This record gives sequence, C-alpha cells and structure tokens, in this order.
Amino acid sequence: MSDATESGVPTNQDRVGTVAIVAGTAVSALSVYLYQVIAARTLGSELFASIGVMWTISFLVFTVLNIPVEQYVTRRLTLGGGRWLPDRDAILIVATPLLAGIVIGAVFVAATLDRFFAGSSGFVVAAVAILISRGLLTVGRAFLAGRRRFTAYGAIVALEGVVLVALAIGVAATSASALAFVAILAISPLVVVLARPLATTTTEMPMLADSIPAGAGFLGALIVATAASQIILAAEPVIVSFVGGTATAVSVVFVTFTLFRGPVTSAYNLIARVLPDFTVMASAGDDHRLKVWAERIGIAGVALAALFGAGGWVLGPIVVEVLYGAEFAPPSVVSGLAAAAVGFALASLFLNQIFVARGETGRLAVIWLLALLAATVALFVSTAEPMIRVATAFLVGEAAALALLVGVSVFAHRRRA
Repeated sequence: MSDATESGVPTNQDRVGTVAIVAGTAVSALSVYLYQVIAARTLGSELFASIGVMWTISFLVFTVLNIPVEQYVTRRLTLGGGRWLPDRDAILIVATPLLAGIVIGAVFVAATLDRFFAGSSGFVVAAVAILISRGLLTVGRAFLAGRRRFTAYGAIVALEGVVLVALAIGVAATSASALAFVAILAISPLVVVLARPLATTTTEMPMLADSIPAGAGFLGALIVATAASQIILAAEPVIVSFVGGTATAVSVVFVTFTLFRGPVTSAYNLIARVLPDFTVMASAGDDHRLKVWAERIGIAGVALAALFGAGGWVLGPIVVEVLYGAEFAPPSVVSGLAAAAVGFALASLFLNQIFVARGETGRLAVIWLLALLAATVALFVSTAEPMIRVATAFLVGEAAALALLVGVSVFAHRRRA
C-alpha cells in the first residue's frame, strides 16, 4: 500500500510514522498484558472478575462508539486536507456518541453493582472518569491520524501503555484493591494532551473529493456495524455469566479472550494508518485496488484463523496458566475456538476500513448484523457448557462476517466495473 500523498509516492515522514505506529502498538499490547497479569496475580480470580467486567464495558464503549468517531474525524480530516472547518453539525455528530458512551457505561455499572462490583459505588465514579478520558483520547488520536501525524500517534499509544503499567505496579505495591486497579484506567489515556493534537499543523495536504456525504447517517450506520461486531468480539465475559457461568468462569473467559484478542485490540491503532490511504483510493475511484486488497485480506484471515486455532488449542491453556496462574487456565477447546475466531476478526477489522473509506457504512451495518445473528443462533443452539458455548458463537460470528465482507467487496466492484 502506498502512502496517501497527492503524487502517490511514499514520504520519509510517512515511513517513519508507520514504524512508530507499529512500535507503539507493540508496546501498548505488551502493556495491556502486563497490567492484567499484575492485577490478576495480585487479586486472584474472584476479585479480578470486577476488573474483567469493567475492562469489557470500557472496551465495548470505546470500540462501539469512540472508534467510529475516530474514523469519522480521521476520514473528514483526510478529505479536507487536514483542515477542520467550523461546523456545529459535525461537532454535534462527534459529541453525541461520546456522551452517550459515558451515560451507558455509568448506567450499566450502577445497575450491576451487586452482581459484578460488590456493591461499591466507587466503580460508577471510576467508570465515568475512564470513559471521559477515553473520549479525549479518541478526539486526540483522530486529529493526529487525520493530519498524518503518525509518529506522534505511535508515541502516544506507547506512552499510554507505559503509564498504565507503572500505575499498576504502584497499586500492587500499595493499595491492592480491585477499585484501585480500575481507577488507574482513567489516567493513562490523558497522555494524549502531550501531543497537542488540536494544534494547527503546517503540513500541506491536498483536498479530496467525497461523493458520499458523511454526516449523522454515515456515523450512525458505522456505530451500528461496530456495535454488532464488538458484541461478537468482546462481550463474552458478560455473556458467559448470563448463560450460567460462575465468577471464575467470567475471569477465565476474560483473560483468555483478552489475551488472544490482543492482535485485534492492537490493530485499532494500525487502522489509523490504513484508513487515510483507503480513503484516497476511494476518493479517486480506484475500486480495482480496493478489490485486490479485500481479496488479499480475506485470504490472510483464513490462514490466520487456521494458524491461531491450532496454536490456541495446543499452547493456549499453557500460556494462560504461566501468565495468570492455574486457576485461570481454559479448556483447550475454548482457547482453540477463541484463537481461531481472532484470526477472522483481525482480517475483518481491516476489511471494515474499505467500507468506511467508500462511505458504505449502511452496507457494513447489514453485514455485521447478519454476523451477529449467526453468532446468536450458534449460542442458543449449542448445549455445551457456558465457556464452550460463547467460544463457538464467537467463531461462527467472525467467520460469517469475514465471508460477507469479502463477498460484498468483490461483488460491489464487479457491479461498478
């Protein structure tokens, strides 16, 4: 993939930025694992369950509502040559999902205090603080990506992870409580202010044509698509409880799925590098290149699913036990199914960007709703124990999504040709 300059020739700045994002993503992924290992080994499986649920809530809000906002702003800035012209409608489009996420997260935590959080109201306050800070992170990252400040983007991603681990070590050594481990999740995202993302940039970028208006309907459909995809990807720790799993099962599913989901979680940083280039291709009407990328990504997804699945089946329980302790080790079938699903999910995340770049978020929403339906049917048809049920549903949903994303991308191109 070439960098999205007007001439199509990669610049040194973009090359350095790409390396920075990849390096920052690696640091971030390792930091997430270290944070969870520190918390799990400090608290044990019972107390760690509240962290698993809080992490899941904040992750779902961030990926369902905040990431679409980041994509919307990134695409808008890319098409506008890095300029954000005063527009009250656009500001409202951005602010509404961010505020909704704060409210939804706080209400969910308040409603489940006794079930997941030992009745402590401090978790509600922590949830609000976490979602506010991650909202600020969302806007900051979007401006960095949309203005092709990829080096700064990568640095912020890395620094956020380093700060999180440092705070976790401090909590483990002093006030080792579940609430303290949760509270520090609100601090690390604030490092984004160090990059001054809203500062005026002197880098010149060309204005691009946009044949599809990207307003509230664009973002609304993208949020629907993302919501369906994230329910499939990340809701398992909550779902396993509602289908009969114990608190220990919640912790096992959380650490296992989060561990294997690491490549997808990390890839949210990488799509900030991909979306601007896909947007340039879509703006230029280069459907052939987008089709080629869709086919390549689809093939890679199938290969990754096979590789990850085999590795997860054989090594998954061993790796989880080494990192978190024997009480967190999952059955081999659960880790194998979850790892294979991650291979499909990783490819699907990048395929999503083709639809976003083209402005086809309505079509993307339909695809992910169909995939969610497939996962739901698999969940309720299965008569296995709770952890296997959610792992099976995860795999079915991700496989269905990948097949639909590739099929629609290729079909759409042929119909236009």
